Amino acid sequence: MTITNQQLRDAFLSPQLKHYFEKKLSRLSCAEVRIRVEEALKFLNIAVYCHGNIPVSKEIDEIWHYWILETKEYQKLCSALQGRKFLDHSSNDYLEYFDKDIERRNDLTRDVAMLATYVLNYGPFEKKRVKYWPLAAHLVEKSGLSVRQLNRWLTFGPPWASEWFLATSTNVNA
Repeated sequence: MTITNQQLRDAFLSPQLKHYFEKKLSRLSCAEVRIRVEEALKFLNIAVYCHGNIPVSKEIDEIWHYWILETKEYQKLCSALQGRKFLDHSSNDYLEYFDKDIERRNDLTRDVAMLATYVLNYGPFEKKRVKYWPLAAHLVEKSGLSVRQLNRWLTFGPPWASEWFLATSTNVNA
């Protein structure tokens, strides 16, 4: 069973925070603010499984920054999310001091796993939400996948995987 956007808002977004985000992002429609907060909540709720660069866009990172500024609310949120621990947030500019290759290090397998975790927990990506997840957006915009194909791939694996598995397991037994 997947978690709906309404369930996320009910569980984690107080009326006071809704007001706060709408004020901070007053240049956007309330509907767009709602979508960004929902996508931020999805990421933050599965962030305990994320190691390395964050897999969300600057717009979602902006929501995270605003939430962190309300320290009591952020602490309360972290204690309610999966993992029940405070989610640290560091800039790559800061981390670069310790590791000069921080920006260049990407783990594609881990990034795809995060997208699959999204689909498993929240259901298929919606076309208007893909842009907030850079790898998903890249796969749709640059690789020619439709959003439907992306969701299918994240749910069932690449279409060639079953044929490859059958071919390799048949060869092993021969």
